[in-house]
Amino acid sequence: MRLALIYPAILITGLLGGCDSARAPKQPQGTLLQGTPEQSKENESLQPYLLEAAATATANHEYGEAASYWGAIYEADPADLNAALQWAINLRYSGNAGDAVNVLNFALQSKPDELRLLAERGKAYAALGTVEPALADISRVAAAMPSDWTVHSTHGIILDRMGKHDEAQNAYRKALALSADNPKILNNLALSTALAGRHDEALEILRRAARLPSAGTHIRQNLSLLLAMKGEIGQAEQLVRADLPNKMAEKNLAYYEGLLEETIP
Repeated sequence: MRLALIYPAILITGLLGGCDSARAPKQPQGTLLQGTPEQSKENESLQPYLLEAAATATANHEYGEAASYWGAIYEADPADLNAALQWAINLRYSGNAGDAVNVLNFALQSKPDELRLLAERGKAYAALGTVEPALADISRVAAAMPSDWTVHSTHGIILDRMGKHDEAQNAYRKALALSADNPKILNNLALSTALAGRHDEALEILRRAARLPSAGTHIRQNLSLLLAMKGEIGQAEQLVRADLPNKMAEKNLAYYEGLLEETIP
């Protein structure tokens, strides 16, 4: 049974497809794409409108568009670290984690100990799968900001990717202590538990997550996969058909049937 097929997703990002509209830095060493002085002055005069547009785009989950607005805001005022942070977050959300790292590296030149920027850079590195620098940033921030559940949850994801599942589960439990019954944390705790070989325990955690009103489709589909791997195809089918279009559901169920066949001695 190949549980390595399932891996905890980056919870805070909700990683989406890339968006060409994001205004991202092109240099790999943390230098920003600079507009002309005239463009910067124009962006500064448009600041209230850009802020409103950025908030609207984010609310509509148009993260690439939001990133373009935050990029314009930051280029108009490179001392605005919140704009740098929001630019990086929306770049990461839109699938441009590498560009987010560049933005953060630039911003951290002036404030190397800014914990919010370090936390976001750790998340961006984690989204890229670059675990060593991700672990360095997140470990530092977790010690300094122990009340931020997102940092502990990201810490768990990084540790899972390093194969340190027991340590990862401790990190998820710290996150749950700060954000009880958070389905995203429960999802990752369950997958970590499954990766550690404790499948029944993982199923119970995922069932608990799936019952929560805010549970997303991906949580129920993770549950269906674990159920199928245990041989409970009927329950898995109910979850698959409830969430997915018929063609996709049939494809998933065919895959689940194959998993069941592989486990028969």
